[in-house]
Amino acid sequence: MQFKRALIRFLIFAMMGLLLEVFGGAFHDLKALDWDLRGSTSPWMMFDYGLFGLILMPVANPLKRWGIPLPVRAFVYMLMIFFVEYASGCIFHFGMGIWVWDYSDLPYNLHGQIAAAFIPTWYFLGLVGEYLYARVDACAVTLTRGLRAEQLERLEPEPVKEASAPA
Repeated sequence: MQFKRALIRFLIFAMMGLLLEVFGGAFHDLKALDWDLRGSTSPWMMFDYGLFGLILMPVANPLKRWGIPLPVRAFVYMLMIFFVEYASGCIFHFGMGIWVWDYSDLPYNLHGQIAAAFIPTWYFLGLVGEYLYARVDACAVTLTRGLRAEQLERLEPEPVKEASAPA
């Protein structure tokens, strides 16, 4: 069951990552007033985004247990994303002979695989990933347990707790 759960988490994060890239590219076109909105990505990116749900985000639980503040956790996630991006970029380029991305034209890049320009993006993505991880894992648990839609519909939603006004 753990393997299936991890595989489902991998696939969900992989698909979310691909959608993020496609819509991010379309948004970039929109900013340039290009109404074609041709966002694109490479299927090879599924590995990076899938790994995000397997090896990067489980780091969050110990960091939270140790009381590490959110900005520091986001910095750790950012560094881990850079590491995975650099390693996979080198494997793609030097090992397989393909350029999935090329940051050579950006300042402060390392072998064209990572660039300082992405610091804010990866910092923010780490925060989003920490938020999404528990929800994606809950979906993975639900799917591995074989719950059907009609079983889920019978579950009562937890009541929303109203914030009490200060006295």
